[in-house]
Amino acid sequence: MTRFLFLFAPSVLCCTLGRCATFVWHSGVFCALSLALALPAAAQTAVDGAGIDTDSPWTLGVAAGYGRRDNPFVGSDDIKLNAIVDLAWYGERWFFDNGDIGFTLNQTEQFSANLLTTFDNERNYYSYLSNGSSGLDLSSLRELAIDKGFGMMGIAGGEGEDIEALDTEELEELIFKDQDTALPERDFAVNSGIELLYISRWGDLQAQLLTDVSGTHHGESAWLAYSYPWITRNSEFSLTLGMEWKSRDLVDYYYGVTRDEAIDGRPAYTGRAEINSVIRFSASRALSKRWRLVGVVEQEYLGKHIRSSPIIERGRVSTAFIGIYYKFL
Repeated sequence: MTRFLFLFAPSVLCCTLGRCATFVWHSGVFCALSLALALPAAAQTAVDGAGIDTDSPWTLGVAAGYGRRDNPFVGSDDIKLNAIVDLAWYGERWFFDNGDIGFTLNQTEQFSANLLTTFDNERNYYSYLSNGSSGLDLSSLRELAIDKGFGMMGIAGGEGEDIEALDTEELEELIFKDQDTALPERDFAVNSGIELLYISRWGDLQAQLLTDVSGTHHGESAWLAYSYPWITRNSEFSLTLGMEWKSRDLVDYYYGVTRDEAIDGRPAYTGRAEINSVIRFSASRALSKRWRLVGVVEQEYLGKHIRSSPIIERGRVSTAFIGIYYKFL
């Protein structure tokens, strides 16, 4: 099967003939993402006259390189992408693809229908909130301190505190005193549903309809994408246009602010259903039978009801990665 690399907000989306996975995890600055990116067997053979065994049900590969994904949350670090792991297994009907578990209901040369269980990775952004417990940035905290009459910015030795000399933690302690300002982390959700794939000479269509079966947010999401791949002797490219609908419950859980979580500078907010749009370009060039150069760039545009959340400061999420991929199986 031909494999394409895609990025799917907010995680990496890996497609095998359009069959997709959305699994991401991290440990400190090391971030391991799911990746399924391999050139067609014909392109691999053209490099050195020998292809990798395409009859094996297993795929195992590792990519190392440099990448970064924006974190749209206020007071957060961007997500570094340093290493990528690609692990998949395909049986006659059951499959595991980089965190996804699925069952093929029907498959022809052009069409496939699958039952799919996967993770909702909206939760990952919360692992990179960094600017103190409140999640507010230094500038916002200084403005709050001045509004509350604690001092004048930039005037040292005057009445009250020297606001400009205080760091994030000191400002939080000054403004909020004993109040608990931490934004509670959200939980991962397990989603299940149906996926439809259609492959044609004019491009590939993919549709997913998923619902939360873990009881985390009780919401739903839908993904619709068109992808056009083109292949040269040693290279493969793909351009993807996609839209993702997120239900009210999903948006409210990950991007809303409850009354108990509201503080000065972070008012309560109730999320509403929204649609994000994605444009993505990926490329791969075979260097040998097992080595290849891979890269991807993506822009995700957040919908209005996500951008309006007081814990979101960016309306666009940019992702880029370039690296060397080695295929073991």
